[in-house]
Amino acid sequence: MTALDLGLRILVLLSPVLLAALAWASARLAQFITAHVKNAYLKNALVRLDDAVFSAVKELEQTLVAEVKASSGDGKLSPADRDRIKRAAMDKVKSYLGMKGIADIATILGLSPEALDGVIGTRIEAAVHDVRAATAAIGAKAPAPAAGAPAGGSQLPLAPSPAA
Repeated sequence: MTALDLGLRILVLLSPVLLAALAWASARLAQFITAHVKNAYLKNALVRLDDAVFSAVKELEQTLVAEVKASSGDGKLSPADRDRIKRAAMDKVKSYLGMKGIADIATILGLSPEALDGVIGTRIEAAVHDVRAATAAIGAKAPAPAAGAPAGGSQLPLAPSPAA
């Protein structure tokens, strides 16, 4: 018996095991690809939702909220005004997404329409918090420029230092 005959016999004996391993690896690869595609759909849906929510909140902050605060005596929103503005934000988000977008997001997240409204409401509250925090940070007094810093503001962190 030559080495070639021995190699062929081993191949014949191990071929079912090799085919089973190849089938298992193919199934795992298909599962990985399916999971990756689902995760990409989920990520894109959440990014689209966050973009719509943030756009609606910024728009209403610049228009409706400013008007209501200006018309109130103390410059603050009443609970009724907050509810009205939140409903307006929900309506804006839904109009930005459209019926198909809302249905797609609900399907991808596996939510009922009522549960999706809760998710949108939560994201609106988070966006309002972010807008308030950004507004407060902008309104806060900027620190004094460091010695040797340009008069117009601070230097970019990655910019080369000025020649002395």
